[in-house]
Amino acid sequence: MSDAKGERSESIEAQDEKLRRRAEEAGVTIVDVAKDVSVSGDVKPMDRPELGKRLTPEGLRAWDEIWVTTQDRLSRDDRHFSAFIDWALDHNKVIVVLDDPDFNQMMHTVEGRTMLRLKSMGPAKELERIKTRVRESHERRRFTARWHGGFPPFGFRPVSRYENGKTATYLEQDEEMVTVLHEMRRQIIDGQSFLGVSKYLNANKVLTARDRARIRKGKPVKSREGEGVQEQWSETTVKNVLTNESTQGLKKYQGELLYGPDGEPVRLAEPVFTDDEWQSLQTAIEQRTMSKAKRVNRTNPLYGVTFCAVCGAKAVQKSFTRGDNTYRYYVCGSFPKEDRCKGSVRADELEEWLEVLFLQRWFHEPVTERVWVPGTDNSKELEDVRKRIVRLRDSYEAGAYDEDPEGYRSRLHALKTRRDELAAQPVVEGHWSEVPTGKTYGELWPTLDAEGQRLQLIRSGFRVEVGQGTFEVTDPAPDTPEERRARGIRLGLWAGE
Repeated sequence: MSDAKGERSESIEAQDEKLRRRAEEAGVTIVDVAKDVSVSGDVKPMDRPELGKRLTPEGLRAWDEIWVTTQDRLSRDDRHFSAFIDWALDHNKVIVVLDDPDFNQMMHTVEGRTMLRLKSMGPAKELERIKTRVRESHERRRFTARWHGGFPPFGFRPVSRYENGKTATYLEQDEEMVTVLHEMRRQIIDGQSFLGVSKYLNANKVLTARDRARIRKGKPVKSREGEGVQEQWSETTVKNVLTNESTQGLKKYQGELLYGPDGEPVRLAEPVFTDDEWQSLQTAIEQRTMSKAKRVNRTNPLYGVTFCAVCGAKAVQKSFTRGDNTYRYYVCGSFPKEDRCKGSVRADELEEWLEVLFLQRWFHEPVTERVWVPGTDNSKELEDVRKRIVRLRDSYEAGAYDEDPEGYRSRLHALKTRRDELAAQPVVEGHWSEVPTGKTYGELWPTLDAEGQRLQLIRSGFRVEVGQGTFEVTDPAPDTPEERRARGIRLGLWAGE
């Protein structure tokens, strides 16, 4: 038994009742029932979730006859139907079709098989009509603001509205997710890594878009560990969410932005970020992606600050416990461990010394924070307008404006005018500016946790080379306050609560 969504067919319940009644009248023992609900009629019998399990070598031993109410329940695809008839003959299986008592007998003659295949053309044509209707329906809805289904992009939730006697689905912002997105953006702008953001999200048990969609459908969260276990964020998912135009409420088709007949991107919902916020976020992400320095989040409080004095490899933290005391050291971090240079230095002594040196240098200096200054680089919009002009002309040549030539001329004139305006504007790239916060580094330092202090040391230019019981510190800090401010030393991350 099967039932395809959107197709006019006898219900599963009605088929089941009819088959059971006829089986009882014929004295046939029912050994199993295969119910494939919402499975399209063009899916091969062997590929159907329920029926397919009964057609395996192991499943074949359990039954001798397969009963269906009508021929098209076997398949609506004429090729799949013919192949299934041949398969049943090869495996000596009987097929009983309630509304065609001679079906099984016809299978065993050339003429009969020919007639059955001719009969299968009717359901096949109906299937093609159904596919055409569905395809045309999707095509009509593609350029509207309606949501096509599936799990929405992070930041949005589906809502149903009653329109013209039917229910339509749209997207609207989810305030909780929007708050999360702005926090993710803040962390990236402040220099946090994608891994660091993912750890923050996982630590705060923030649900992914998939898990939120499952909960809305009344299903449990799900991950690789199984149902009931929340899906984890990763570097990749964080980056995908923050670079996907869907976050700005724009509609995509086959992975690309979808443009309407007027050449404008199709919008599903209000954007999460303003244009300036989105541009500054993409700039920060692009700079991070282009950087060759590997960003990691580790418990080593001086990772990226300490290096081996012999080979130049980043130093790593090593600790051991003796009695009630734990001792930490910084040693060469070369890989593999067998190739590590000899030498180490006590971690607590080095960290204390660096703190003193940092505060001596920067205690009275003002802390600045990065502020994005929007530019006027219209090259991207200019290229977009040019593409829209090409698409508009293609639509005109295809006859889309045969009944509205004035509409075509009006749209083309507007696009050309906008193109000329953009081309005449000067290009001023957006950039970051350092703005004083009203706080000194002496006030800032005690509020930072270990990770924040580590990042501040890196930004201040400190470098430590670890040798055998010794270390050498390079502090490239300028000598004058003006030169120090010009370096752009800025607000550290992870300020304490």
